[in-house]
Amino acid sequence: MPGITVTPTYSYLTQTMQGVPIRQAKLTIAGLAAGANVVPHGLPSVPISVLYDPGATGLWGETQTADKSNLYITVGTGGATSGAAYVQY
Repeated sequence: MPGITVTPTYSYLTQTMQGVPIRQAKLTIAGLAAGANVVPHGLPSVPISVLYDPGATGLWGETQTADKSNLYITVGTGGATSGAAYVQY
């Protein structure tokens, strides 16, 4: 069984009003299974925010908050095994 794959697409750099840089990326995720999944994001820092965009059948939830290494996605029964996560970090 193939594992989880993550393909990053880095979009742009912006900054807060205080001048703090914020980077953004789309992470295309495939290979998820029903239940809890640990997804290595490969980013150089902890994500500030994560927006999940599951595939057509949906049913994704966040198992726990993202950390410096991983995203935590729970796929419901019959849910999408691929999709995307839009992250700011």
